[in-house]
Amino acid sequence: MTGHIKSIPLYPWLPLIISLLLVLMVLTDRWLSYQQVMIPREKERQTEMLQQTSNRMWLQISSLMMEGNLGATENYLTSFIANPGFKTLALISQDTIIQANRFALKGQKVISLKCYMADRILSMQQADKVSLYPLSDTELCVFIPVYSSDSDSTIRPQRENSFLLIRYSMQPAINQLREEIFHISHFSRGLLFALITGMLLTFLISYIVLRPLKAVRLTMQQFCQGKRYSRIKLTGRGEFSDLGDNFNQLLDQLSTAEQMLKDSEQRWIYALDAAGDGVWDWDIRTDKFFFSAQWKKMLGFDDNEIGDHPEEWSERVHPDDLPAAMAALEAHLQGITPVYRNEHRLRCKNGEYKWLLNRGMVFERDAQGTAIRVIGTHSDITDQKKTQKQLQESQQRFELAMQGATDGLWDWQIDLHQVYFSPRWKQMLGYQDHELQNEFTTWEHLVHKEDIAIARKELQDCITGKKDHYEVEFRMQHKQGEWLHILSRAIVITGNNSRVERLVGTHMDMTEIRRVQTQLEQSQAQLEKLAFYDALTGLPNRRLLEDRLQQQLASVRRNGELMAVAMMDLDGFKQVNDTQGHDTGDELLKEIAERLNLCIREVDTVARLGGDEFVLILSKLQHREDAVPILERVLNSVSLPCILKKGSAKVSASIGISFYPAHGESGDLLLRRADIAMYASKNSGRNQFNFYQAYMEYSDPGGKDPS
Repeated sequence: MTGHIKSIPLYPWLPLIISLLLVLMVLTDRWLSYQQVMIPREKERQTEMLQQTSNRMWLQISSLMMEGNLGATENYLTSFIANPGFKTLALISQDTIIQANRFALKGQKVISLKCYMADRILSMQQADKVSLYPLSDTELCVFIPVYSSDSDSTIRPQRENSFLLIRYSMQPAINQLREEIFHISHFSRGLLFALITGMLLTFLISYIVLRPLKAVRLTMQQFCQGKRYSRIKLTGRGEFSDLGDNFNQLLDQLSTAEQMLKDSEQRWIYALDAAGDGVWDWDIRTDKFFFSAQWKKMLGFDDNEIGDHPEEWSERVHPDDLPAAMAALEAHLQGITPVYRNEHRLRCKNGEYKWLLNRGMVFERDAQGTAIRVIGTHSDITDQKKTQKQLQESQQRFELAMQGATDGLWDWQIDLHQVYFSPRWKQMLGYQDHELQNEFTTWEHLVHKEDIAIARKELQDCITGKKDHYEVEFRMQHKQGEWLHILSRAIVITGNNSRVERLVGTHMDMTEIRRVQTQLEQSQAQLEKLAFYDALTGLPNRRLLEDRLQQQLASVRRNGELMAVAMMDLDGFKQVNDTQGHDTGDELLKEIAERLNLCIREVDTVARLGGDEFVLILSKLQHREDAVPILERVLNSVSLPCILKKGSAKVSASIGISFYPAHGESGDLLLRRADIAMYASKNSGRNQFNFYQAYMEYSDPGGKDPS
């Protein structure tokens, strides 16, 4: 907020103020001298006087008391009443006032006196001399010991605890000093000197200061009235002469700058006219408009057919557009908007309306911030409006087509920062048209946080020209909270300068398609699992076993390692299957499979060939004995009772083992010889394992040596 400061003329106020300041200086000097010099000096004088008086009083009263003449003593004390400084004079004996300068004090106790201080009195009695001590800044107390003697005694006088107390105030003397010091007769010469000096300074200031300032003010008034060649004329040498020269230089620069500004404005108007834009300039102080020739020509008028009144514009604005145009202008004048911008229709000379883009800005404000000048332009956008209308109609037709195709439409005008989402676009996400704002942030908030980065990157690549189309799939959150898979596609539209101006595209709901694809992938995975894994136990089947066996053989050949192939058959499984049923048998097989998985290492493989036959591939062995702990764990685990849904079952295992490369270098041969060793375990009493031996070939009823 800018405050108003009321100015006053230098004459006569400046000389008057100077004179008053001089008088004030004289008074201040007198007061400081009184406070800092005269009062301390007077206090010293009063103290010295009191000391001398007290000494004389000591001798006089002591003499009277020695004579026992109390009446004369009382007369002596009351004689000090004429001196206003002596507030209290009290003769004390045995803590009682026996004589005083005021009758009311006689007979009272010494403790009633303001100046009585027991500790200080005691110390002064011991000192046996006249003593002064301060009671306040302007009051002193005096202790005077008094001697007395009995009339019958001829011995040396005794003091017998008698003393005189005096309370003395220096304030009356100080008051008298102040009256004398500040009497008019004492500083009249100083005041006279101040007044004469003030008058002399008044004359000098009027001649040396005010006269040149008056010339500067007069020249400035003439300059502001349009007399651009008015200059200050001061003769002589000095600061004001230099000031006048500098001020004249400033006026020259202002005149030059003003002329350059006028020339620049004229060139600016010519340039805008040449570009087809009309210029207007509103002086709010005079409420006058300037309309350029091109502004009038745009509406079909000659230069002299339109005046300079605001109504020349407002009365031609289409009635439907006038409220918005006036509101936008007022908002800018109030400083709410940085620029004035509005699109409205203006009536031409032939009665038709043209669409104009009206842009302006406050060019000048006064000290209070009120707009006093606005400059702007009119641009003919009639053709642009027609194109926009055609585009809107085309877009509406496109939306109707897209509604039939169930896709959502979006349109992003990059330069205008405007985004449009069709009702179908919002409906796909579960929203009504009014529930989502047509803003870029609306889309950003709905896209899954894991997908937003790639979606933005693809948009940026289109904006920068790296890609000529937009296609990306991301997840968007439905109003109900679920995530939809959306395929977004758009075409890139560029302007005349090859800059990307907008992207127009669609949203396709891919959720159902992705769900079906997921189901297909799961089914595919299930089929693949069925192809390589046993459906009952989940263990690798014969097909996957052959593949794993070939992989392990290739690995051990490369690394020169030992590998074992173990063939295992369950003992007593057929009896469980026959007596408790196939369901119990299947449950038993799954339990055995889980136990086998717990017995082997991560590098090993256990597979089911069918029925109650299992195969173990033991890799990365250094010696045959390395397989023994694993096989023992298998035998112990399998032989433990199995608790099943319909009771329990107990089986054991017969295992045969062949080693690579000692018992063969092919998978088929290793499996066959492990099978031979497994039958040897069965024939040897079951629930055991045996390593393959060559003689076992001849004890295997179905065995044939392939070699």
